[in-house]
Amino acid sequence: MDIFFFVTIAITALTIFVCIYSYSLQFFTETKKGQEWRKRIQQDAYVGLAIIFLTMGSCFLWVIFFYFKIFF
Repeated sequence: MDIFFFVTIAITALTIFVCIYSYSLQFFTETKKGQEWRKRIQQDAYVGLAIIFLTMGSCFLWVIFFYFKIFF
């Protein structure tokens, strides 16, 4: 249970990091090369998908953790 708790916290920390990174994306693309890179690899879409799936995974992990903590 302690390892599962650690994994849950690690995924939550990663989710917070990606959210902060997505907020700061606008500051890194002020140059023309940065804007080209962002459009070429569709960075906004990938970061958005990462946020969605990491948040969903984090929420499921917390629900499972508290379910086992409360009922077992």
